[in-house]
Amino acid sequence: MLVVDDDFMVAKLHGRYVSAMDGFTVVGVAHNGADALRAAERLHPDLVLLDIYLPDMDGIDVLRALRTAEEQDASRPSTDALFITAARDAGV
Repeated sequence: MLVVDDDFMVAKLHGRYVSAMDGFTVVGVAHNGADALRAAERLHPDLVLLDIYLPDMDGIDVLRALRTAEEQDASRPSTDALFITAARDAGV
């Protein structure tokens, strides 16, 4: 799993929680969208735990870019995404 959250402490907490669960391994951590895309390209995670609000782009745009990369390269494995946020915005 790739953990993506702009808050370093939250990312660390998520990483520890996920690592404690059987069958899950954190393969990387990113703190913005650009780093998340580079990490996903390099690591090919099965799952991305993705914050919606990131400093350079939102998590939905990160997922769109991941899907585009998967469509352009049929040999690239598909990555599932689980969105997280601490925001109280009802529009999310």
